[in-house]
Amino acid sequence: MAETHPPHPTHPIPAPEQADESQTLYVRTDRTLDQELHIESHAPYLKVWAGLAILTAIEYFYAHIFKDQLFTLILGLLFWALIKASMVGWYFMHLKFEGRWVYFMLVPAGILAMILTLALVPDLAMQPVTEENPEEETVFSAPLEPGAASPALPT
Repeated sequence: MAETHPPHPTHPIPAPEQADESQTLYVRTDRTLDQELHIESHAPYLKVWAGLAILTAIEYFYAHIFKDQLFTLILGLLFWALIKASMVGWYFMHLKFEGRWVYFMLVPAGILAMILTLALVPDLAMQPVTEENPEEETVFSAPLEPGAASPALPT
């Protein structure tokens, strides 16, 4: 048989400028202050963790499907990484509680990060192609018989 508990003890707190009884607020008094402050829900974090795990599996299979198409592979993996980074920032770094001012910090920082990364392209990708040893133009081969390539030295 299931136990029935009495309702939580409550005390009325009058609302400011109370007009009638329907506007009376009630507060729970069955918890201590420590218990009230300690109440926390981990459900959103577990859902985000599960979402990140699913997105990681999607990335894995996406990489196997498009392994021969480099541009599509890189573009898709960057897309999935952006979604995952947004989820981490939004939930674990608590950016959802920030105001619009945080975008004035994040957007310029992102633009500068792209500029600094793209500034390396001339140094890395646009170098002239050079041979390893340009002074060696001939290929030497060993003779089949010892001493056949050069005359015998006088003794």
